[in-house]
Amino acid sequence: MDEAWFTQCADELAEALIAARESAAACEALLEQARGRLGPEAERRLLATVAAPAAIARVLMDIMDRPPALVLACAQACHDASLTACRQLDANELPLDAAPAIAALSASAAACRRLLDAAL
Repeated sequence: MDEAWFTQCADELAEALIAARESAAACEALLEQARGRLGPEAERRLLATVAAPAAIARVLMDIMDRPPALVLACAQACHDASLTACRQLDANELPLDAAPAIAALSASAAACRRLLDAAL
């Protein structure tokens, strides 16, 4: 891939970055919502569920100007971590409204998949 790889998929890259930002914010909001409302073990499980996709999404936003292989590897990691978190949040019965986080994570996974498909 050449240096201008992103010009052929600029829309997909922009969409993935926006979705990543929104999913990270939604995960952080869910963690904030959980503060003081869950027991220590449930809080740890929630943190284990959403920390990775939130962190990977933040990294994706920070490395968008790096070599294409690095950006696409991060997009793949964001896709995978987001889907895993969606499944785990959906399976957990939390006394919280996880729907916004699930929706944002799902949108991020889909946007990353579109970026990967466009770039490869």
